[in-house]
Amino acid sequence: MLGVVHAVAPQILQFSFGDDPLNSGEMLSVSCTIVKGDFPVKLTWTFDDMPIDSSRPDVNIVINKRVNFLSIDSVAARHAGRYKCTATNAAGSDSHTAVLSVNGTALSYM
Repeated sequence: MLGVVHAVAPQILQFSFGDDPLNSGEMLSVSCTIVKGDFPVKLTWTFDDMPIDSSRPDVNIVINKRVNFLSIDSVAARHAGRYKCTATNAAGSDSHTAVLSVNGTALSYM
């Protein structure tokens, strides 16, 4: 009798932007890494619940098989907010959210 193989849902390594707010003009780079899960896996990023796409040319995403890198060459107040990375495959999904604070901006996120 053949055994049934179940797909493994993805799991994301938690990331953060650090404990202190960034200053305008600083460079930012963070990675969203899949530490477990069966392929194919789709990784997506959102900013304040809106997909990050080509409409945000100042936010760069580099895509690799298990890691997506999000970078901003020169952080500004408009970049402050909630960034979420979501990994999805046939077995399920996982996501992680981190809040980016930029000096001179007030955020009410918790």
